Amino acid sequence: MPLGPYVIPFVGTFLEGLLCWRLAARRSWSRWPYFSIFVFYTFLRDIALFQVSRYEPRWFPAFYWRGETLSLFLRFLVIWEFFRGLFPVRSTLHDLAWKTLLILEILALPIVFLLFWIQMSHAHTVYAHFSPLFEQYISLMQVLLLLAPAAVARYYGVALGRNMWGLGFGFGVYLAVCSIDFAGLQVSRKFLPYWHLLSPVTFICMILVWLWAFWHPVALPPGSGLAGSTQTEVGERFSRF
Repeated sequence: MPLGPYVIPFVGTFLEGLLCWRLAARRSWSRWPYFSIFVFYTFLRDIALFQVSRYEPRWFPAFYWRGETLSLFLRFLVIWEFFRGLFPVRSTLHDLAWKTLLILEILALPIVFLLFWIQMSHAHTVYAHFSPLFEQYISLMQVLLLLAPAAVARYYGVALGRNMWGLGFGFGVYLAVCSIDFAGLQVSRKFLPYWHLLSPVTFICMILVWLWAFWHPVALPPGSGLAGSTQTEVGERFSRF
């Protein structure tokens, strides 16, 4: 049996298991519950997918896309974890970032849904289990939701810390590549071999970033300080908003 098709899934599952072990060993699940749920779910799902692809390949498409549907919605919980880790509740920055997210949802998200609806109405392919268009636009939406609080934190000099930086950067790059990857798949079916390779490799890179970020606890709690900005500078920025 050729081992090539199993190398990338095996490496990804192994790294996920290592991350699960590290989160459990450091009891990080109590501090990052939604992130931990996403990681543990993905690990268990990929173990099941590895077995299905090896012993019952005909079941793989249905099994993959059903599991991917739940994963898409768990991503929103990870984004919420990132948001609440950046901005303490009942703080001015929390209120400002929340208003930014609301503005983004009101203005940008309807456009994303409209583009999805238009493209779906002109699609000539009927998907048996799941439309890649849905994941393409959901991933795009999630990139926007992740960038909004990150931009506010960047502007006001919020100290991210190792955990938050690794979580946001790794997740953001992966979501962006997913959106671009699925968009390329819609342009041409010739992109299919790259799709089979690019998404898993990007996912492995994300897990590696998360392993680096969560291997050791950080000294500075997320959202606890304003790095590189004095209180006067922060006040001046608020007054200009």
